[in-house]
Amino acid sequence: MSTEVRRRRRRSPSGRGTAPHWLARLPYLIVLSGVAAGLVLCSFHYFRKGSVLIAAALLFGALARLLLPESQLGMLAVRSRSIDCWTLVFLGEAVAFVALSVPPMNRTGLGVAAAFGVLIGFVFVVRGVRFLLAKQVLAKQGPATRGRSPARHGPGG
Repeated sequence: MSTEVRRRRRRSPSGRGTAPHWLARLPYLIVLSGVAAGLVLCSFHYFRKGSVLIAAALLFGALARLLLPESQLGMLAVRSRSIDCWTLVFLGEAVAFVALSVPPMNRTGLGVAAAFGVLIGFVFVVRGVRFLLAKQVLAKQGPATRGRSPARHGPGG
């Protein structure tokens, strides 16, 4: 007995009752521009205002995903409706919690945070250079010696 499995194809929405092409991208553009504006505010040392704007944009995206049909969401509709909504709500609430719970820093705190950021950047550069050098060494060894380790020998050797 053979059973046939048929896939349901997702049909594109019909021409009647669908949103214009530019309107389908509007909620995604609002979320994207809200996050971008929040990052710009954060870069100008307005951490709380920028983070609250990012959180508001993410929560707006969750609300849009919950209320609007898929034809009007653009790239906000990635997974199922519940997973998209919960993901956006969780991220928005997490950003809002961090924005409201971190105490404001004075100039010394900003200097320490900047020095720590420079240190992290330096570590990433060093690791990248080491990775590239190791890659060049492997390329020079050739395929015959890759994977062989001179320290390891079989049971008889």
